[in-house]
Amino acid sequence: MLYPFRLISEEALPVGRDQSGAPPLARLLRLLRDLSGLFDTAPAVLALPGSAVLTFLYRDVAYPWRDVMAAAGPAAAGLADSLPLRFFGTTQARETAELTARREGEAVLVRLRSVSGRPIQRLEGLGLQARLPDAETAAQIAEIAASGPFLAPCGVVKRHCEALLAACGLLAPTGGSLFSYLAWETVEAPACLSALTAGHKAALWRTFLEDGQQPMEFDWLWESYYSGEAVFLLEWELALRMVLEDLGFQVERGDACFRVTDPLGRECRFDFARGGPAEKLFLKLLFPLNTKESAG
Repeated sequence: MLYPFRLISEEALPVGRDQSGAPPLARLLRLLRDLSGLFDTAPAVLALPGSAVLTFLYRDVAYPWRDVMAAAGPAAAGLADSLPLRFFGTTQARETAELTARREGEAVLVRLRSVSGRPIQRLEGLGLQARLPDAETAAQIAEIAASGPFLAPCGVVKRHCEALLAACGLLAPTGGSLFSYLAWETVEAPACLSALTAGHKAALWRTFLEDGQQPMEFDWLWESYYSGEAVFLLEWELALRMVLEDLGFQVERGDACFRVTDPLGRECRFDFARGGPAEKLFLKLLFPLNTKESAG
């Protein structure tokens, strides 16, 4: 830090639930999930390019520090040797306080320090700083955290994070999907669909229109649509229209016919009856049909 801290207190807490069997990165992600559930908000991620240090910031929160350390201290102490963690908050006197935790016998020893060394009961804001094994791992953890998976059953991440999630035991099996999915427990396809943002949906449409690919996400969506489940198609349609405009596709619609041309002016051919799920959804969204009768 920029200035020395003075010791305020050291207090012993019960060890709590033992997670020592899980990989350290998995324990860190689950700790972030526990804190997000405690505050009902996901953290912002502060990182410098090329650095192995990440700070996860819960901005507008206020709390008794003993309550937070009772929830997070045991997990932090279990990570002390592999992923050292430090907690920071602002005191009512507008100074920064630091909290650390380590195992000592059958207890967790929490150390509280600040610039003045004055006693503290409550803090505002919470920064959790972690030193990762290397900058590449830090960048992937930052990307996973920034995707905001901590308040939902699962989260969406890019494929290059898949090996890390698999090593943590948090990778959902979604063969053929465009994205990888972090899952805290076993999840079904609707949960994965719900985790997709407008940006993810636009990327899926772009994959279909530019490359002719139909990732597994379209299978999930079509199955949900065809079975009558609520799939909230409006965002899918808006994302499709934005991608069509961005790529330069033209859509012409008349009373008895429709026509789609690509950026070079060539007419695109689609087959609702024999086409794949992305093709069916494309036609459904741009040219509404009675899909159940037509698909038969």
